[in-house]
Amino acid sequence: MMSRFKIWLERQRFLPSRAGIFVNRDFIIRRGLMREVGRFAKQFKGRILDFGCGEKPYESLFSVEKYVGVDIEVSGHSSEKKKADFYFRDTTLPFADAEFDGALSTEVFQSVPDPGAMLRELARVLKPGAPLLITYPYGWEEVEMPYDMARYTSVGLNRFLNAAGFDVEEVVKTPTYIETLTQLFTLWLSRTVLPWGRRAVRIVSTTLFVAPINLFGIMLGRVLPNDPRYFHNVILLARKRQVLNPPS
Repeated sequence: MMSRFKIWLERQRFLPSRAGIFVNRDFIIRRGLMREVGRFAKQFKGRILDFGCGEKPYESLFSVEKYVGVDIEVSGHSSEKKKADFYFRDTTLPFADAEFDGALSTEVFQSVPDPGAMLRELARVLKPGAPLLITYPYGWEEVEMPYDMARYTSVGLNRFLNAAGFDVEEVVKTPTYIETLTQLFTLWLSRTVLPWGRRAVRIVSTTLFVAPINLFGIMLGRVLPNDPRYFHNVILLARKRQVLNPPS
């Protein structure tokens, strides 16, 4: 029974069910990312590259022929938890030209020193017409320092994508303004007020204090008017052009 609970608990970190609100303090942001990545995942097939894969948190959302993860060895993530199939250095990926039918990169580009060069390299290993799904934070604290380098608006990466040979097809901002403020408040609460040591303590604190606030924020977010100018995350779907030369 305990092992099943641990498996369920681990899944709630990135793929939270409704009950996950009681154990995941970041429920609002994680739920929004999971829903949108899952929706876009239906467009992917064949060989897929997960760039900056970390723990491959969204692999189960993709029904594809081959799911390949690539990452750098030293980053803000613990190397013990990484599930990368390959590692790379600088901006050179260890793959042939046009090797993949699609790619995704979740919560990575805020830590990429040269996004233009990295997107050109991703374009190189993708087939013409292949989709590229990118998520990145906007309204969020600094994380994984000193590797956290940028926050981009909903159009912040567009010029880099365009120059690298991609056309942006859809941009989603998640969650609502009120939900974003709620999530930031509960993050502050857990950082500064609540006891946050061992896992059992974290679960109790989340269940008793964080979950009710997050639930109230979600309810308010559904009934109050939304202002799309503030949000947690951008989920962006782009596609590699059939001809790489950018339009004049």
